Amino acid sequence: MIMDDKTLVVTPEMTVLDVVSQHRETEKIFKRLEEETGSCVCCQGLFLSVGEAAERFGFDLERVLSDLNSIISDEKE
Repeated sequence: MIMDDKTLVVTPEMTVLDVVSQHRETEKIFKRLEEETGSCVCCQGLFLSVGEAAERFGFDLERVLSDLNSIISDEKE
């Protein structure tokens, strides 16, 4: 699912710290990434943008953005 920029709460330019601090429920997505990548994104990439973290840790940026934005929109409902 591709979201347009108007529906995105989390963008590739936001830091992992900003995402987790503004939307605590997203922490479980980053925990899942730890299992997938073998690296703690929150520990080792807290100050990276989500896009930079995707490059460094090798996860699918579009999928993670979709997951992050979905969990945030679910919490708002």
